[in-house]
Amino acid sequence: QIKAGQQVPAYRGWEDLYRQKWTWDKVAWGTHCVDCYPGNCPYRVYVKDGIVWREEPGGNFEVREEGVPDLNPMGCQKGAMWSQMLYGKERVLHPLKRAGERGEGKWKRVSWDEALTDVADAILDAIQEVGPESIIHVGTPAQGGFLAGLLLSRLVMLLGGLNTDVQAEINDFAPGLFLTFGKFDPVASVDDWFHSELTFIWHHNPVFASIPWYHYVAESRYNGGEVILVAPDVSPSAVHADYLVPIRVGTDAAFALAMCKVIIDEGLYNAAFVKEQTDLPLLVRADNKCFLREQDVKQDGKDNQFYFFDTKTQKLVEAARGNLGLDDVDPALEGTYEATLKDGARVKVRPVFAVLREKLRDYEPEQASAVCGINPDVIRMLARKIAQKKTHFLTGWNAGKCYHGDLMERSMCLLLALTANWGKKGTGIRSWSTGMFDGFFMSYAKERAGREETQRILDMRTEMIDYF
Repeated sequence: QIKAGQQVPAYRGWEDLYRQKWTWDKVAWGTHCVDCYPGNCPYRVYVKDGIVWREEPGGNFEVREEGVPDLNPMGCQKGAMWSQMLYGKERVLHPLKRAGERGEGKWKRVSWDEALTDVADAILDAIQEVGPESIIHVGTPAQGGFLAGLLLSRLVMLLGGLNTDVQAEINDFAPGLFLTFGKFDPVASVDDWFHSELTFIWHHNPVFASIPWYHYVAESRYNGGEVILVAPDVSPSAVHADYLVPIRVGTDAAFALAMCKVIIDEGLYNAAFVKEQTDLPLLVRADNKCFLREQDVKQDGKDNQFYFFDTKTQKLVEAARGNLGLDDVDPALEGTYEATLKDGARVKVRPVFAVLREKLRDYEPEQASAVCGINPDVIRMLARKIAQKKTHFLTGWNAGKCYHGDLMERSMCLLLALTANWGKKGTGIRSWSTGMFDGFFMSYAKERAGREETQRILDMRTEMIDYF
């Protein structure tokens, strides 16, 4: 038996290759940082005769929470076959220059000096002839990975060129989540999926696209949970779901709002959560359909001070601005009241919840069924499950590619808000969008070091949110 590190004879055929499969010269750590999110799964790389022989997930993550499976194996088939791409015949190892007509496929090898000089000359020509703004770096997660992208973006920015937004280019974006919460993924880490009692896979195919973490969905089923796949097609994720909901493309909002109506009509909503953690008890003016604000009722009043109707005192009271705590206030969710404006006029006001109930009249399950293609009984069944179980929505990037996709996602958020499926284990909604101004993407936008520059970018983000 040949042992690791022992000299072996030359390969005489596939038999020798097979027999020597488990021999190597050394083992190193490696990862793959191109088109991989969150990226950089730890891999053990086996090297033999100076060649990467094979790879396998490191399996070195510890248990982070008692009773919850660890992250292992953090890896996928795409990573395990990276060494094949490393030695692929089509891999470009040297600078190449087109030797024929565009599209003809003829290339010649040139030196790095010649290639870099040609690129630098083209940049200088562009600046002199048109201006630096004519230099455009197309935002993409490819081109050597995020680190390479950061460096190239920095160079173009210093030259005065334009870096396009990666989300605008590839549209891997969750606009509804960002508009609702001001963040792209305001939820816990992927191991929290294990705690879910009901997982909705919606606009996503995690068996295919989230291979390193999908095992938490499967393990949640072993833990007693159920999995619902909402999709117009039978994807790999359908094989392991408890229910496949074959929705018509682009009708997700109707489906979600119909479930919201069932939950409200049957009194399944969590009133305490709705009153404290949502804007549904805030008062809306009947005349202009806008929130009642302090600037409406007082001279020099604030534009960000809103109001409840307190059922205990039977008066309009200011909603707390420092935190969401209600103290002794019990905000009304129903009813019509009167507010006196600063000019002395009287105006009818109602809680947002009452307005919502009225809006949902058009989303009886039978009516929504004609739109989304889902049986009314299924709509009611799933709505009741959401109200009774710790529910998690696992979404992807498809909704953002649909017209009014933001409203689809916001309808999903409403479902979770009505049923208190937020802020506790096994709940929430997530996409897997990296976000232009979240985390290390801040480096793209910062023009200088320091906290003040970071604050400037955050303020700019806030202005964008307010604008849109």
